[in-house]
Amino acid sequence: MQFPDSYFEDEVRDGFYVPGMMKRAWAAQLEILEDIDKVCKKHEIQYFAEWGTLLGAVRHKGFTPWDDDMDICMKRADYNRFLAVAKEELPGYSLLNCHNVHNGEIYWEFLTRVVNGKQVNFTEKHLDKFHGFPYVAGLDIFPMDFVAPAGQEALQVGLVNLVTIVINSMDSACVDEEGKEEQLCQVEELCNVRLNRAGNIKQQLYFLMESLFSMYSEQEAEKITLMPLGLESPNLQMPKAYYQEIIRLPFENTEIPVPAAYDAILRKKYGNYLKPVKSGGAHEYPFYKRQEQVLEETYGIKLPKYVFSAENLYFGQN
Repeated sequence: MQFPDSYFEDEVRDGFYVPGMMKRAWAAQLEILEDIDKVCKKHEIQYFAEWGTLLGAVRHKGFTPWDDDMDICMKRADYNRFLAVAKEELPGYSLLNCHNVHNGEIYWEFLTRVVNGKQVNFTEKHLDKFHGFPYVAGLDIFPMDFVAPAGQEALQVGLVNLVTIVINSMDSACVDEEGKEEQLCQVEELCNVRLNRAGNIKQQLYFLMESLFSMYSEQEAEKITLMPLGLESPNLQMPKAYYQEIIRLPFENTEIPVPAAYDAILRKKYGNYLKPVKSGGAHEYPFYKRQEQVLEETYGIKLPKYVFSAENLYFGQN
């Protein structure tokens, strides 16, 4: 993927200062998306821009200036097919989810994060592919599931809430071993499963949650959502028809797939989405801030960047 040198210059977009390193972070993520897109085209896997990435595509024709990450979504069947082939099709990448061990740990989220490494990387090969961005970059893939048909919502919500409580208790010192065992027996009885006490119980419960999220088929349901956030959030539950047709919209120097019903989706999620709001985010900004700190504290390396000071600011009248 080619970018002009000028793309990586500091810039003010919509009144928000975007440093050159953030531009490199954006470019690195677009490289990752391009590799994922190739896999999806090869295996006929459908995906859509999601969250701030969808909003940015529609409103800014690229990243929202104060956003630093990328999100896409897939229907559960496509998501499962992607996971089945991604390890072989994406050499050099790591898939972080509840199914894989990464750096000795399991990623306890109901999504998959595709990352381009395990640590800061200054090799020529890495910097060339990812446009001079040395930090670990990635994007999130959210599975979409179908909401229970009318009249059956309570069953799905009840089982998900039960398993959520048990998952939380596994790491809690407030629940003794006897209490945890009672909870596991209740889960087994109500969900008609058997948990292997000699295995990783928490991981098995995560697998069970994924089964509960996907317990209804597209034929049975009328709505689709991002589990678990949308299970009890009507504004995140969409008619399944919204995610049938794809169109591609400009995004920075490329195009990305979005639902053809993007206007209805964004209005239901955000209301007047055309009015920019500089808020939100589920992590500190920028996402590579801690990697910068580790680089500086451990190795004494501080990459150059522009820092505002009082002398740089002018408060005169216009």
